[in-house]
Amino acid sequence: MAQVSEFRSRGPVIVEAATPPTCSSCGKLISPNEKATKFVCPNCGVVVIWRCSKCRELSNPYKCPNCWFEGP
Repeated sequence: MAQVSEFRSRGPVIVEAATPPTCSSCGKLISPNEKATKFVCPNCGVVVIWRCSKCRELSNPYKCPNCWFEGP
């Protein structure tokens, strides 16, 4: 007769496959505790644009990959 393990599974292991957002200006990963902002492109309204706190302070330009709108 097979032995039953004392260590039973607590269900499936769930691994979140979501990738963290990146800054649309510098490409840096944005951490959850960073003072970043996200908004839709003011021109086309299709793409979500993320800006890190540093690029916001320095007014680095960003470019929408859908309509090529460039903003400060």
